[in-house]
Amino acid sequence: MAVFALLPRSLRFRMAGVVVMLVLIATIVVTWVALVLAERDMKSIIGDQQYALLSAAAAQVDAQMSAKKVLLASLADSMPADAGLDTARMKVFIDRHPSVRREFLNVHIFNRQGMLINTAGDQTAALELDARVRAYLERVLAAGKPVVTPPFKSLLTGLPAIMILHPVLDAGGRPAMLLGGSIDLTNSSFLEQIAAQKPGKTGFTFIMTTRGTLVHHPNPTRLLENINARPGHNRATEMALQGFEGWTEAANKDGSEGIYSYKRLKSTNWIIGSRFPVDEAFAPMIVMRRHAMLASAAFAAVAGLLAWIAIQVLLRPLGRLRRNISDIRNGVADIGVLQRRRRDEIGELGSAFHELISERESAQQAIRDSEALIAASEKRLRTIADSLPALVAYLDRDLRYGFSNEHFRTMMGVDPQAMLGKTIEEVFGKEFNDSLAEHNQAALRGEHVHYERQGHHQGAPRQVMGDMIPEIAADGSVSGYYLMALDITERKSAELRQAASEKRLKLLTDNLPVLISYLDKERKFQFVNATFQHWFGLDPATLLGRHLMDGIGHDNYYTAEPHLDKAYGGQIATYELKTRIGDSLHTLETTFVPDLAPDGGVAGIYSLTHDTTRLKEIEERLTQLARIDTLTGIANRLMFEEMLQLAMVRAKRNRKPLALAYLDIDRFKEINDTLGHGAGDAVLKEFATRLVDNVRAADTVARLAGDEFIIIFEQVANTAEAGRLAAKIIEGMGAPFEVAGSPRRITTSIGLALYRGDEEALCDLVARADGALYAAKRNGRDGYAIAD
Repeated sequence: MAVFALLPRSLRFRMAGVVVMLVLIATIVVTWVALVLAERDMKSIIGDQQYALLSAAAAQVDAQMSAKKVLLASLADSMPADAGLDTARMKVFIDRHPSVRREFLNVHIFNRQGMLINTAGDQTAALELDARVRAYLERVLAAGKPVVTPPFKSLLTGLPAIMILHPVLDAGGRPAMLLGGSIDLTNSSFLEQIAAQKPGKTGFTFIMTTRGTLVHHPNPTRLLENINARPGHNRATEMALQGFEGWTEAANKDGSEGIYSYKRLKSTNWIIGSRFPVDEAFAPMIVMRRHAMLASAAFAAVAGLLAWIAIQVLLRPLGRLRRNISDIRNGVADIGVLQRRRRDEIGELGSAFHELISERESAQQAIRDSEALIAASEKRLRTIADSLPALVAYLDRDLRYGFSNEHFRTMMGVDPQAMLGKTIEEVFGKEFNDSLAEHNQAALRGEHVHYERQGHHQGAPRQVMGDMIPEIAADGSVSGYYLMALDITERKSAELRQAASEKRLKLLTDNLPVLISYLDKERKFQFVNATFQHWFGLDPATLLGRHLMDGIGHDNYYTAEPHLDKAYGGQIATYELKTRIGDSLHTLETTFVPDLAPDGGVAGIYSLTHDTTRLKEIEERLTQLARIDTLTGIANRLMFEEMLQLAMVRAKRNRKPLALAYLDIDRFKEINDTLGHGAGDAVLKEFATRLVDNVRAADTVARLAGDEFIIIFEQVANTAEAGRLAAKIIEGMGAPFEVAGSPRRITTSIGLALYRGDEEALCDLVARADGALYAAKRNGRDGYAIAD
């Protein structure tokens, strides 16, 4: 402080200092803003470049993975049927395909039961797979499609690996075995290419599954580990797992900022990602920022020096004006020296001083005139105070009334003029004075007092609200206080009625089986009903003031967010969500209703959530019942027509024909007429069961009406194969049926028709099969006939 005391206090010095400081600040701010804008553009360029490189790397991985799938498919198509059971043949077969051994760490054969029966063509593996793995392999074999397994720890090598599984078909075109090619994740050539494309010196790339399991990582110990196994939160990782593709900036779990890029692999649906540390990415910008700030500081110093010199020159006339005023005050000169000789602001200032002195006498006269106006103003203020529907008064330190308005007469029945000079106790009594004693003392201590109290007027209870405003003198002492009191009885009654109404409304909402809440503009809870406690165990009081995400969780919030945006845009939005309540999964339907303000904006959102689980179950059950024959449990006519339409489309696309079998039970009317409809229903159910047992898994069996049934055979090569399928069904009916407690031989007649392709409609195909059925009956029943 002593240093500042030695500096000049002249206006010229202070103005020059301010100008220099403003130039310095403006230069630094402009430089800083320019750098910030440049860094933002640079960040976007780096992020786009990083995402482009990552997309190219993803394309490489997809291409190589597709090549491996094609290689394994060609191996499966050319593999002898018994190669998996014959170790020697398998070894010879694998040796003829050296490219397979180069691309895969091991080649495995699994049988229908998920057992490992051969490995790499060298010898039959002695590894025993657990039930969970065998069940997985059985599901893959049943599906009949190639898959890429989730990453796992290899039982043969102990290393992290994945496996491509491809079905091996038998002579009948059915999946008989699984051919598997394993890939070592620690030494895979195509993953090494990904590692070589890391961003910068300290950045890295990685690959994870959609569940977060690490497939590739620069730290090998983290392979097969979930990316969220380490404590902490990474916003970019959570976005990628939710389906985000592109680049973003986020902090890792150690708090280090980085540029993250993510891309989905089409061949495996894995997520390939990269991290480029911000410190490394913007190292050149940091150096440029330091140099730019130094240059701007130097420029500001030069500009400030020039401004200093200019101000010193421009303010010299102000110093002469200061000397003239000092001479006038000391009697050395008259006010004539202040007459304006310059045509600038300083000349105008001198003239202003001249006019100010000459007008001083005029001003004194004006003050005298204003005193009369003040008296008139006081009269007007008195009139205003007397007209207010409130008690207005002034009390001095001795609590004596110095002023009271006319409303004292109306409200309290007291003459306001008779109150002047008297204390509160003298006017209204000791009891009234004691009830206000605490408020009076607080006001005389300089506190602004606001109070509400209940009193009585003419025997009726009244509610009064008052304010005591202390009058504080220049020396800080309190000379008294002003009082204003209002009768708020009617307002209080309205508040009590409103509180009772709100209580009834809350009681109603708390007992409705619906989640009801109100969200403000910041999407924070302002009202929550008790159903949140009943369904989720959440105390409504703990949710108030918290964000919606805290109440329903991150995943549910991201599902609701687009509908929230629509509601905050002024539209009613409804969506469905499946979530767990207790131990069961429920379907919830939520409706967001905007709360429109008088200006047309949205003040908040009402949220109403219903549990529609039972309704959905009924709808699904009704839909299912409409497509299933209730007696036999197989498809009905509606479902048959849907399945036949799809089968005809597949036949056209795959260029593999289908056959339609139209059949009924021989002499079924005789069973109904002699044994009754109960026996007939039993025959129909057993007949349908045997049909299902004697067709392929891909075929469709349906009951049209009565004893009429129909079968869709897909991928039937010719009429001979169709005949074999029909003969198998006739053979399946050979065992006697149990009818009304006695064995009985039941036979069937079958009409077959092969689909002719684009020129044949569904109804025509069915009609030809029906015609063939009548031909089979004319031929003596218990057989089949094929339509031309």
